[in-house]
Amino acid sequence: SWNESRADCSEKSSQKLVIQDREELEFIQNCTQGKYHVWLGLSFTSPEKNWTWVDSSMLDQTLFPVTGPADVNSCGVIKGNRIHSETCSAEFKWICQKEAVPL
Repeated sequence: SWNESRADCSEKSSQKLVIQDREELEFIQNCTQGKYHVWLGLSFTSPEKNWTWVDSSMLDQTLFPVTGPADVNSCGVIKGNRIHSETCSAEFKWICQKEAVPL
């Protein structure tokens, strides 16, 4: 589930994937080749009714429109070339990200 994947990333001192720009989204899409649906660090918050990343930033829906219905129990997943709203209890793979350490 989305919450289990978030806990897994936290245990690895990382966070779920937060996509900053279209280039990063295309990179992830190329990696998954449309074969895998992957949880993002994106959830629909209430009462604000906004899509929010795990780093507390807001989703720019002009850059990344989300398909599917959104409600209190909705989380974001990459499906093919789209970000889609799914029930947070669904089972998908996930990607954790971590800050690079300068050498």
